[in-house]
Amino acid sequence: MISINNLYKEYTIGTIDHRSLKEDLKVLFNRIVKKNKFEKTLGQENQKNKIIALNNINLKISKGEIVGLIGKNGSGKSTLLKIISKITSPTNGQIELKGKVASLLEVGVGFHPELTGLENIYLNGSIFGLEKNEILEIESEIIEFSEIEKFIKTPIKRYSSGMLVKLGFSIAAHLRPDIFIVDEVLAVGDNNFREKALSKILEFSKKKEKVVFFVSHNMDLISKICNRCILLKDGQVEFDGDTKFAIKKYLDN
Repeated sequence: MISINNLYKEYTIGTIDHRSLKEDLKVLFNRIVKKNKFEKTLGQENQKNKIIALNNINLKISKGEIVGLIGKNGSGKSTLLKIISKITSPTNGQIELKGKVASLLEVGVGFHPELTGLENIYLNGSIFGLEKNEILEIESEIIEFSEIEKFIKTPIKRYSSGMLVKLGFSIAAHLRPDIFIVDEVLAVGDNNFREKALSKILEFSKKKEKVVFFVSHNMDLISKICNRCILLKDGQVEFDGDTKFAIKKYLDN
């Protein structure tokens, strides 16, 4: 479902590049023609102004896997998820996805604040590629699962962060994604909804049809639902395998 090969992501600190089209084409040409030299030159060019967020990531994720992604802040977790979600692009390397991706990375992302909760359901469904009649079929399920039926016709700019998480998770989970990505945002919701959301994720696992990426600093949750765990450190995969061993290695460090 997910194949990642030689993935790099580099950021420039404190500056915004304003290059001409000619300069952009030159950079692109160099990356294509000199691809085999990328690893050697990456750490040499303006190193003091650059940070490598992801450094040579190679992963294969199959159907039915619930993958925990752990590591300290700044280890590259969010960057990796944003690349998988196509929010940002890699500096170098390849990523292949089979199926549709639904992600819940930040509270309120993908919502229009002036639209109601109901209107945002249709907006997100349309962006995801569903027809109006397909959204209509799952509308009641989304609203019921979100527990905010009373406020569904209220503009979401008046929602609390907890309400936004409930609606966001409910939409993402019911859009029938093949790859479902959940970041730390579930920590914002109340305990009852969190348990319900985790049950939904486990339901995906039992069907063996989807891939779930779950990111959390709560090791109890990771051990409870993940059948595989990836530990990132300084933008690199330090460990990939048994969840209990990954957590032990993370905590020991």
